[in-house]
Parts: sequence; C-alpha cells; structure tokens
Amino acid sequence: MKRIFRYTFFALILLIVIIIGFLKINPPLAHGSIGTTEDKHTVIVALGNKSLLGSIHITDVSINNNQSTPNAKIQVSDSEKGFMLTDTYALADDTYGMYDYETFSLDPDTSPMITKAIASTVEKSPTTIYGLSITEDTSIDSINLTYRYFGLVFFTTIKV
Repeated sequence: MKRIFRYTFFALILLIVIIIGFLKINPPLAHGSIGTTEDKHTVIVALGNKSLLGSIHITDVSINNNQSTPNAKIQVSDSEKGFMLTDTYALADDTYGMYDYETFSLDPDTSPMITKAIASTVEKSPTTIYGLSITEDTSIDSINLTYRYFGLVFFTTIKV
C-alpha cells in the first residue's frame, strides 16, 4: 500500500513539474499587431490568451527601462469595430470599453492570431478582441508585462 502511494505521489510531482516547464517554455500570453502614433507617445498592442484553460491577469505594465506607467488601460472591442488609438481615454470610454489592467483578465482562447484566421473566413460573426493602450509623454520603445496564469508569474517584453 505504501508503494502505491509513493509511486502515485512521485507521478503527480513529475506531472506538475512537466506542466510548469511546458508553461514556462510556451507562455499563454499572445500579442499581435501594434499601432502607434508617429512620435510613439501613444501605443496600442493587440493581446490575447492562447490557452484554452484559465484567465490571464496582468499585474504590472512598465515601459522602456522599467519606468512605471499610470496611463495603461485594456481596451475591449470586437473584430468588426477594431481598436481606437487615442491619447485621451475620455473619448474612448463611451464607445470602447476601457478598463484598468489590474482589474481585468483576458479570457481563454482569445489569441489575436486566432482573430486573424477568423477574419479571413466566410462567416462574419464579430469576436471579442483586447488591446493594451498606453499613453505617455515620452517615446515608447518597449513594453514590459508581468502577468499571472494559474498562480505562476510570467514576464514578457514587447518591442514597439
């Protein structure tokens, strides 16, 4: 009886290590197209969750050399309407859903790459798309994201 328990315990530990290793090698956050103004003071990046299970919770957004940015919002739209590139969120709140990234989570199976494949099909049913919108007084060259997925912490850098 002790042997069965011991083998089962080791098998579960091995399975957990394999899953964590797979997630670290293949992180669930996907980013697609990047829109920017000419001076790169306003940027929007299409984001999504390529995993089929679990939501992604963005915990920190910083720009360039880890400068914190208080002007980062998640824009929720559909594939027919697209994103709005604006430096004032007051105009976008009425027609586009603008949310604080700390209070929002990206639903499963919402990868921007999947949206491109759906857009090329014959059926025209709009899908939900997410964009990270950042407005700053300085030029934005890179975006550093920290996010949680199933309790694990991930980091990614997006070059603009």
